[in-house]
Amino acid sequence: MINDFALACSIDESPAYFTYHNQTMLIVQSALDAKAGIGSFQHIETFMEALVSHESIHVVIKKFEGVAVSDSLDDIEVIVELRGTKFQVTLNNMLFAVDSSGIVMPD
Repeated sequence: MINDFALACSIDESPAYFTYHNQTMLIVQSALDAKAGIGSFQHIETFMEALVSHESIHVVIKKFEGVAVSDSLDDIEVIVELRGTKFQVTLNNMLFAVDSSGIVMPD
Protein backbone atom coordinates (compact mmCIF):
# COMPACT_ATOMS: atom_id res chain seq x y z
CA MET A 1 0.00 0.00 0.00
CA ILE A 2 1.01 3.60 -0.56
CA ASN A 3 1.70 5.24 2.78
CA ASP A 4 3.62 8.39 1.83
CA PHE A 5 3.84 11.01 -0.91
CA ALA A 6 6.80 12.82 -2.46
CA LEU A 7 6.88 15.66 -4.97
CA ALA A 8 9.56 15.83 -7.63
CA CYS A 9 10.42 17.49 -10.92
CA SER A 10 11.66 15.61 -13.97
CA ILE A 11 15.05 16.55 -15.38
CA ASP A 12 14.26 15.43 -18.92
CA GLU A 13 11.49 16.25 -21.37
CA SER A 14 8.99 13.74 -19.98
CA PRO A 15 5.47 14.94 -19.25
CA ALA A 16 4.11 15.06 -15.70
CA TYR A 17 3.42 11.60 -14.28
CA PHE A 18 2.80 9.49 -11.18
CA THR A 19 4.83 6.52 -10.08
CA TYR A 20 5.97 4.84 -6.88
CA HIS A 21 9.13 3.93 -5.01
CA ASN A 22 8.74 1.31 -2.29
CA GLN A 23 5.51 2.52 -0.59
CA THR A 24 5.87 6.18 -1.56
CA MET A 25 3.78 7.67 -4.35
CA LEU A 26 5.88 10.04 -6.46
CA ILE A 27 4.17 13.00 -8.09
CA VAL A 28 6.55 14.21 -10.80
CA GLN A 29 6.07 17.60 -12.45
CA SER A 30 7.37 18.10 -15.98
CA ALA A 31 10.55 20.16 -16.32
CA LEU A 32 8.93 22.28 -19.04
CA ASP A 33 6.01 23.23 -16.78
CA ALA A 34 8.34 23.96 -13.87
CA LYS A 35 10.49 26.28 -15.99
CA ALA A 36 7.37 28.04 -17.28
CA GLY A 37 5.88 28.36 -13.79
CA ILE A 38 2.88 26.25 -14.78
CA GLY A 39 1.31 23.65 -12.49
CA SER A 40 1.30 20.20 -14.11
CA PHE A 41 -1.59 18.85 -12.06
CA GLN A 42 -4.37 21.43 -12.19
CA HIS A 43 -7.22 18.98 -12.76
CA ILE A 44 -6.25 15.82 -10.87
CA GLU A 45 -8.25 16.17 -7.67
CA THR A 46 -11.09 13.99 -8.97
CA PHE A 47 -8.55 11.28 -9.90
CA MET A 48 -6.46 11.23 -6.69
CA GLU A 49 -8.24 8.27 -5.08
CA ALA A 50 -7.86 6.22 -8.27
CA LEU A 51 -4.22 7.28 -8.67
CA VAL A 52 -3.33 6.24 -5.12
CA SER A 53 -5.22 2.95 -5.56
CA HIS A 54 -3.49 2.27 -8.86
CA GLU A 55 -0.01 2.85 -7.46
CA SER A 56 -0.92 0.74 -4.39
CA ILE A 57 -1.81 -2.13 -6.72
CA HIS A 58 1.67 -1.81 -8.26
CA VAL A 59 3.27 -1.93 -4.80
CA VAL A 60 1.38 -5.10 -3.84
CA ILE A 61 2.02 -6.86 -7.17
CA LYS A 62 5.72 -5.96 -6.96
CA LYS A 63 5.92 -7.45 -3.46
CA PHE A 64 4.49 -10.82 -4.56
CA GLU A 65 5.42 -11.08 -8.25
CA GLY A 66 8.39 -8.74 -8.77
CA VAL A 67 8.99 -5.43 -10.47
CA ALA A 68 8.72 -6.70 -14.07
CA VAL A 69 5.21 -8.06 -13.55
CA SER A 70 4.16 -4.97 -11.61
CA ASP A 71 5.46 -2.58 -14.27
CA SER A 72 3.90 -4.62 -17.09
CA LEU A 73 0.43 -3.86 -15.70
CA ASP A 74 0.55 -0.45 -17.41
CA ASP A 75 1.35 -2.01 -20.80
CA ILE A 76 -1.87 -4.02 -21.03
CA GLU A 77 -4.42 -2.51 -23.40
CA VAL A 78 -8.18 -3.01 -23.36
CA ILE A 79 -11.11 -1.90 -25.50
CA VAL A 80 -13.68 0.21 -23.66
CA GLU A 81 -16.82 1.91 -24.85
CA LEU A 82 -17.77 5.43 -23.81
CA ARG A 83 -20.96 7.05 -25.08
CA GLY A 84 -21.15 4.67 -28.02
CA THR A 85 -17.52 5.07 -29.13
CA LYS A 86 -14.91 2.36 -28.61
CA PHE A 87 -11.40 3.26 -27.44
CA GLN A 88 -8.25 1.18 -27.08
CA VAL A 89 -6.54 2.36 -23.89
CA THR A 90 -4.07 1.10 -21.32
CA LEU A 91 -5.30 -0.21 -17.97
CA ASN A 92 -3.98 2.93 -16.26
CA ASN A 93 -5.92 5.52 -18.27
CA MET A 94 -7.77 7.26 -15.40
CA LEU A 95 -10.25 8.97 -17.74
CA PHE A 96 -11.79 5.57 -18.49
CA ALA A 97 -11.78 4.06 -14.99
CA VAL A 98 -15.30 3.48 -13.69
CA ASP A 99 -14.35 3.05 -10.03
CA SER A 100 -11.64 4.18 -7.63
CA SER A 101 -9.31 1.24 -8.29
CA GLY A 102 -7.40 3.14 -10.95
CA ILE A 103 -7.66 0.11 -13.24
CA VAL A 104 -9.59 0.34 -16.51
CA MET A 105 -11.65 -2.78 -17.12
CA PRO A 106 -13.22 -3.70 -20.46
CA ASP A 107 -17.02 -3.69 -20.67
